[in-house]
Amino acid sequence: MTAQRAEAIADQIREQGFAGVRELAERHRVSEVTIRRDLLHLEQSGRARRVHGGAVGTSGESGLAAEPASAGTGETLALGSVLDRVDVLVTASGGSRFDLGLIERACRRGVPVIAESVSTPGARTLVAVDNLVAGADLGRWAGGYAKEHFGGIVTALDLSLDQVNTSERSRGFIAGLREAGVEIRQVLSVNAGAECDSARRITLAALEAHHEINLIFAINDTTAQGAIKACEDRGVAPGEVAVLPFGLEGPAMRREVQRGGYCPAGLAMFPEIVAPTCLEAAILASQDEPLLASLVTPHRVLTSETVARYYPGPECDELDWDGVGADLPLALPTAGERGRRLPKRAGFVMPYGEHDWYRVLAEQLARYASRLGIALEVIDSEASRRAERAVREREIAAAAAALIQPGDVIVLDTGGVTTRLAEILADRTGLTVITNSLAAFLALRDAPSINLILTGGGAPRDGEALVGPVAQNTLHDLRADRLFLVAAGLSVEFGVSHAQLGEVAVKQAMIRASREVTVLADHSVLGRDSVAQVTGIRSVHRVVTDAAVPAETHLALSRAGIEVVIAPAG
Repeated sequence: MTAQRAEAIADQIREQGFAGVRELAERHRVSEVTIRRDLLHLEQSGRARRVHGGAVGTSGESGLAAEPASAGTGETLALGSVLDRVDVLVTASGGSRFDLGLIERACRRGVPVIAESVSTPGARTLVAVDNLVAGADLGRWAGGYAKEHFGGIVTALDLSLDQVNTSERSRGFIAGLREAGVEIRQVLSVNAGAECDSARRITLAALEAHHEINLIFAINDTTAQGAIKACEDRGVAPGEVAVLPFGLEGPAMRREVQRGGYCPAGLAMFPEIVAPTCLEAAILASQDEPLLASLVTPHRVLTSETVARYYPGPECDELDWDGVGADLPLALPTAGERGRRLPKRAGFVMPYGEHDWYRVLAEQLARYASRLGIALEVIDSEASRRAERAVREREIAAAAAALIQPGDVIVLDTGGVTTRLAEILADRTGLTVITNSLAAFLALRDAPSINLILTGGGAPRDGEALVGPVAQNTLHDLRADRLFLVAAGLSVEFGVSHAQLGEVAVKQAMIRASREVTVLADHSVLGRDSVAQVTGIRSVHRVVTDAAVPAETHLALSRAGIEVVIAPAG
């Protein structure tokens, strides 16, 4: 670690309260691994404390005190201990059990809750852009761009996510695109997941299946980064496709727009404005002052020509308040009067630590809180969400295991839930299990009473499913009683769909080899379509899912003649 870089990092932490790993790596032009090592040395010397996604100052270095909290097995204890320490709570999420439990307890204890991005029951107000209006603004811009560059003909890929705010962004974008008067050949809307790699894989599959795609709408910077990587992997030139991100959350995507390559424009949400608005709302809430139900923050469509007006300089990392402040009206007046009674500590629930939006929002909250002398505690809910997903998989797997009878010949598809099912079946006797899943094979390899058949086939670098002609030919010569199928989408209209094109043919061979098809899917998969159809809905006999499945989806599947099994909560 160079002394110069160490001093620069320490100075940034002291001035801003928080410094993120990704931002530091970009600023100092070193790897994130190097930055994490630097932060470790600073922590060991007592000059910083590492937290999720970066580091904060110690009591001697900064007025900020940020400590990550997680649920894990001690969820009740974690919820209570967090609320014992904070006076107000800003939450950027509300969908996981941990988040909902934390918010519910906060409301019961009288801790004011401010929701950011997504409306949350019990919150005093919601701080967010108007997603429908902002999406429509970007859609209309995209329409004009398509007229100029694509002859007014559009085939769009909508990389969305199963949340209220992100769904509104997608709906607004598509509505704005239609208003622009272009000829829309097709809009392919898919759930891109919350990670860059999942967005990359889904985009790559979509580009392989639909060569005519020329517009890609991404509901945040993370999915946009995945889409750009997929275009590069596929060899699609920037002029052939336009990737339009909703967010411009951090410097990296702003620089991408400034370069004018794959991203000719993006929708900016300005975390520099959202953060102080959240904290000012939290201050008012702590004083029992009235608040509107929602505080709408500004947005702008920025292009390669206009990014520099808002974020001047080659790094695009600082908003030019002096130059554009009048153009960005605040939802609340910027306060900071020192005579007010202020909360001592605010909590910030961070749902995705690797997303630029939450990372930058945490930095801006820390900076503003430090100015006011308020301590900020960053609460990492991502670990609890992963644990929650694992719990759902175990519950669904246990319900599926109850359907299997001695002597059955079953096929296990590849997926986390089928790996859980394989682990349960390891103690069974008299079963024959056919699988293309390396994880399921390893779980059953030493089971003495299981007749285990691995399909063989090619193994992709980024997955554990064996695919290709060898796997398909093996399944062609076999017959099974039951198939437990995994999919990325299941709807009455489109049937079973999946994002990985290489796995689709093997899944179809599994269906042909089986007398009965059971889809194992949590509620987030149901009612959605992915990139490629595996089979129509009539091929499905049963769906095993969790209790969070919407009633209308349950009813639609039942009307289609599909048995819906709700896994009991464990």
